[in-house]
Amino acid sequence: MALKNKMRRRAKKPPHIDSLKTNFQEIDRILEIHGEISGSGPGYKHNVQVLNKSAVVLLLACWEAYIEDLADNSFYFMLSKSKQPQVFPDHVLSNAAKEIKKSNSDVWSLANMGWKTVMQDHKNKILEKYTVQGAFNTPSPKNIDALFSNLIGYKSISRTWYWPAMSIENSKKKLEELIELRGSIAHRVQSAKKVTKTHVKDSKAFIFRLAIISNNRVVKYIEDQVGIKPWRTLRYQKTR
Repeated sequence: MALKNKMRRRAKKPPHIDSLKTNFQEIDRILEIHGEISGSGPGYKHNVQVLNKSAVVLLLACWEAYIEDLADNSFYFMLSKSKQPQVFPDHVLSNAAKEIKKSNSDVWSLANMGWKTVMQDHKNKILEKYTVQGAFNTPSPKNIDALFSNLIGYKSISRTWYWPAMSIENSKKKLEELIELRGSIAHRVQSAKKVTKTHVKDSKAFIFRLAIISNNRVVKYIEDQVGIKPWRTLRYQKTR
């Protein structure tokens, strides 16, 4: 019975990671087509650059969707599991209350969980700013940091993007270079830089590692704020 109860209490799998894996299947299919056209032997492959470049564009789209999902899921969990607004840091509450304060209302003393409506409106405005109006079409470290800070109060999430042989500075630089490459492909069609199948595979592994780390750090942050673990932390090698 104790074992069954323990299993019931186990945190669920992170839904945003599952979605990312599903989206990655589109990239895997492109790589399969690459192999069908050019074979699997060594050496530079001609006439498949368009596939590699398409995979890069898709990869950044997967990253954008993942960050949006992680931010949205994190906010929803914090809001749904909290009875008091103070679960969110002061700077988040201050920004959320600006419109209400104009009407001289004490937003955080609203009865019957009215503060949750205010926070939901705040979430919608933040997501619209970063993911609808175009600012988040560039999922850079700077924009991601701003999104999580303004939405749930987690500051500088990009400062957690490091692992053996990869510093914070290098991980940020690598992501920014990927974004720059995506922009070059999307806006100029023909980028000056050649894109190989190996580069696509390495970039996919890099993005997945960023996703795992971001998930794990957010889990710790939410657990500290709310007292409940929202979903599981993951180990990169086990979910690769």
